[in-house]
Amino acid sequence: MDKNSSQTHSSERINISAASLERAQYAKAIIEMKYSKKKKEEEEKFEEWCEVKKRMEELGLSEYEKRSITEDLQHEEASRLRDKRKAITVYDFEPLTIIGRGAFGEVRLVRQKHTNAIYAMKKVSKSEMVRKNQVQHIKSERNVLALAENPWVVDLAYTFQDEKHLYFAMEYLPGGDLMTILIKRDILPESEARFYLAECVLAVESVHNLNYIHRDLKPDNILIDRYGHIKLADFGLCKCCEINYDNPFSNLTKLEEDKIDKIQSEGFRRSRKLAFSTVGTPDYIAPEIFGKSGYDEKVDWWSLGVIFFEMVVGYPPFYSEDPKLTCQKILNWKKTFKVPRDASLSKDAIDLIYKFVCDKDNRLGTNGAEEVKRHPYFNGINWKTLRSGKAPWVPSLQDEMDTSNFDKFDEIDPFYPSNIKKKFQRKDSNFIGFTYKRNESQRNSLVTALQNLEEAMPSRSSLRIARESSELDNY
Repeated sequence: MDKNSSQTHSSERINISAASLERAQYAKAIIEMKYSKKKKEEEEKFEEWCEVKKRMEELGLSEYEKRSITEDLQHEEASRLRDKRKAITVYDFEPLTIIGRGAFGEVRLVRQKHTNAIYAMKKVSKSEMVRKNQVQHIKSERNVLALAENPWVVDLAYTFQDEKHLYFAMEYLPGGDLMTILIKRDILPESEARFYLAECVLAVESVHNLNYIHRDLKPDNILIDRYGHIKLADFGLCKCCEINYDNPFSNLTKLEEDKIDKIQSEGFRRSRKLAFSTVGTPDYIAPEIFGKSGYDEKVDWWSLGVIFFEMVVGYPPFYSEDPKLTCQKILNWKKTFKVPRDASLSKDAIDLIYKFVCDKDNRLGTNGAEEVKRHPYFNGINWKTLRSGKAPWVPSLQDEMDTSNFDKFDEIDPFYPSNIKKKFQRKDSNFIGFTYKRNESQRNSLVTALQNLEEAMPSRSSLRIARESSELDNY
C-alpha cells in the first residue's frame, strides 16, 4: 500500500459521524458496565463467603452445621439466579395513578404484584423515540440510572420492553419536585435555597463522578423524597464526558424540530405537567451548548446557577413565552443577565450566582465540585451529614401511594398492551441491551446469615454441647 493510499484510509477512519460515535459510546458503556459490575460482584461474593466462614469458625460450629448453613445459602443463591433470569413484563405490575405525561410517554404509580412494592413506572413509545431521533438518549438514561447506585439519583429497579414500549420501573418519590415547592412558595428564603442548592451540588458531583453530564437540570427534574431531600431524575439528555459529538441544540431550527417543551405560563410560573418530558426546556441551558465549539460538565454548574436565581428571585432569568427568544437571551447573556437589586440578596448569594452564570472558562466548578463547596455562601454546611439532616420542607403523606404532590392526569391509553403477540418475536435492533434488573445479589442473604449466626450463637453452642454429651453417653 502506498503512502497516499494509507493517508486516504487514515482520513476515512477519522471521519466518523456523530451518530456512529454515539452508538459506539453506548456499546462501550454497556460492556464496561457489565464487566465492571460482574467483577465487583465476584469480589464482594468472595469477601462475604470468607466472612461467613470466618464467623462460623469463631462460633465453633461443627462440620455438620457449617455444611448445613453453606448448603442453605447455596440454595438461596440458586433461587435468586432463577428469579434473575425470569423476564419482567408489564403484566407483573398493577397500574394505580398517572403522575406525569411528557412528549414521549407517561409515568404511572404502579404496584409490583408479587412483592407489593410501589414504583414510578415510566412508559415510553418506541416509535416516537425512533421518529424523533431519541434512541441514544433513552439508552443513555438507562445507562446512567443503572450505573448510579447512589442516594442522589433516583433508584432504578427494572427496565424492560415489549413490542411498542420501553419501561423504567423506578423508586417513587412522593414529594413531587422542586418546581412543586417553587409554585407553592414563589420565592425561597436564602436559608432554604442554600439547603436545596447544596444538595444539588452533591447530586451533580455524583453524576460527574460517573463521567456523565446531566445537561437538563431544572426544577422539574429535581425530585423530593418522603423526607424532603432531593434526587435527580430524567437523564434523557445526559451525555458521557468521554466523547464530543455534534449536539442536538446546535441551532434554533433544530430546537424547534425537536419540539422543545411548550411553556405554559402563568406569569413566570410554568405547568408541572411536563415534568417527565424527555426533551428539555431551554431556560436552564448553558450558552456553549448552543455553539459548535464543544462543551463539558461545566454546563451543569451554569444550570444550577439559573435554578438558584429562580429560587431566590422568583423567576428564571432568561424566561420568555417564545423558546427561540429564550435561546437568544441565553446566547446574549452578557447583555441580558442581571441580578435585580430589589431581590435584596446577600453579597455571597449574588457572588455565587455570577460565578455560576458566566463565561465557561471562569465558571465556578471548573476544578470540580470541591471548588463549589468552598464558596463562602455554603459556610456552615456540613456536606457529610447534609442528607441525614432535617429538610426545610417534609411532605405530609397519607401513605406510600400518596400522589397529592403531583398533577392529575386523565386516562388516554390503556396501561396494558391491547394485543398480545406470540411470545417469541424478533428482537428490536434499536433497543438491544436495554433490559436491566437491579442486582439483588446474595449480599443480603449472606449479611442475613451472619446476623443469624450471631443471634444463634448461644443456641448452637447449647446444641453442640448437648450433642457432645450424647456422643459421650454412647461410649
